[in-house]
Amino acid sequence: MLKFFVSIKTYLWVTGISIGIFLMGSLYIPKNLAIFSGINDMPLLNWLAENNTALDKLYWIYALVGIILLLWIITLVCSLDAIIKRTTWRSAVRVLSPQVLHIAVLLVVLGHGVSAVTGYKHDVPMNTRETIQARGFDMKIISMEFFKNPGENSTRWRAHLEIDDKPHVLEVGQPVFYKNVGFFAKSAQKKKQTAIIGLVYDPGVLWEIIGAVVFVIGAGGVFYTKLNDGLPLQA
Repeated sequence: MLKFFVSIKTYLWVTGISIGIFLMGSLYIPKNLAIFSGINDMPLLNWLAENNTALDKLYWIYALVGIILLLWIITLVCSLDAIIKRTTWRSAVRVLSPQVLHIAVLLVVLGHGVSAVTGYKHDVPMNTRETIQARGFDMKIISMEFFKNPGENSTRWRAHLEIDDKPHVLEVGQPVFYKNVGFFAKSAQKKKQTAIIGLVYDPGVLWEIIGAVVFVIGAGGVFYTKLNDGLPLQA
């Protein structure tokens, strides 16, 4: 069984199948925009749950998720196998650095998976002075300001927002983060004194940041190894 996961042939076959599914999806989505137009507006699994009546058009996404999961497991097993069997004190940096890069990628993919399973995006239309309950938060816009900065033609806006009775100032490009949830100013109407506030919960972002840091460490190890070998760096 272990040979299946550490075999380069297995990795190449699974990678080739995933590339083929990606290609099929890239050709299929533009022809079915009515279904896929909102796929980027929420975590993937939430979107799939809301569109489960169109399984005949989404089966390839489920297959792709399964293939990526299999690739994740193969990469993890291969990395652990190399670390256990090939690592010595003298070869530690040489052997571990590429595996650290692999683990970094695994952490980033894990972060995306966590967000796809437990994260959410939720747009909340709100009127000034109206209390709205959304995703466990009590939200109320106390007042709104519309203004123009010197040298700018476009009108900007900001909202004085209470979240669970705690005051915050929300502006386009300046979100508020409260209890690990991001609150974003999306759009507003001056005459109606209404706004749309976007809530984004992305629990996998910590794993993605850790993965990015680990990737830099692994890349530094590869760079160090190449310098010691006196060999030209290859992309």
